Amino acid sequence: MALERVSCILEDADRNHYAVAAFNVFNFESISWVIKAAEAEKAPVIVMMYPGCSKFIPVSTFIAIAKDLAHKAKVPVGIHFDHSSCFEEIMAGIAGGFPSVMVDGSRLPFEENVALTREVVKVAHPMSVDVEAELGFVGRASNLEDFTNTDYYTDPATAAEFVEQTDVDSLAVAIGNAHGNYVATPKLDLKRLEDIKRLVSIPLVLHGGSGIPDEQIREAVKRGITKLNIGTEFAQEYYKNMKLIMGEKAAQRNILGCLISLEEQMISYVRSKINLLHG
Repeated sequence: MALERVSCILEDADRNHYAVAAFNVFNFESISWVIKAAEAEKAPVIVMMYPGCSKFIPVSTFIAIAKDLAHKAKVPVGIHFDHSSCFEEIMAGIAGGFPSVMVDGSRLPFEENVALTREVVKVAHPMSVDVEAELGFVGRASNLEDFTNTDYYTDPATAAEFVEQTDVDSLAVAIGNAHGNYVATPKLDLKRLEDIKRLVSIPLVLHGGSGIPDEQIREAVKRGITKLNIGTEFAQEYYKNMKLIMGEKAAQRNILGCLISLEEQMISYVRSKINLLHG
């Protein structure tokens, strides 16, 4: 149990037809609550740091907390450096101790995406660091075209070629998903996902998990998704529940008391997401 390679966690999910919840977390409490929820469900989980959060918590501090809690966990816990298109930033993440990173070259032409991803893999794999990449464009959910324009979606045959050329460990796909709060209900292209899965042997990742209807997520897992990224919804759940707790007449008038009350709500939320992905 305890700290586990993300690639091993996802390979097990792929083999056993479930998906792993991956949460963008940002402090001791959020990391701890995700792991506690996973322990309650006896399921693996992945905690992720978005590079932009380094203004709130340094990479070294995040890694120290995450690894300490993961080593003590009763379930497999993966640690991942999420979503960077900058080679130097990814290298800083690896140097800081992340055992798994994501390189996002999805805005680049195919050949340049391949070249960037191969450079990251070339450095990462000899150091036993896993690499996730993205093909197709997973844009912003606030822009309708970003998740409805099929020109942005992942092409199955191109995905197979990309994986063969880069040797990545997992692949994030664009099938009608996007980051942030959706301006309209997304409709995942599940047939496209099936076609990608048939041609690609590595685990597939779905970004933009905040706001996709549960039934679509269940179907996506059945058709090959093995990792679901959740960031926006997690942070908003944190804010919503903290606001309610602080507004109660009987609220404790100190932040520690509020965090104690918040823990139960957040663990319950994370458990619901884990359950969703395990059918």
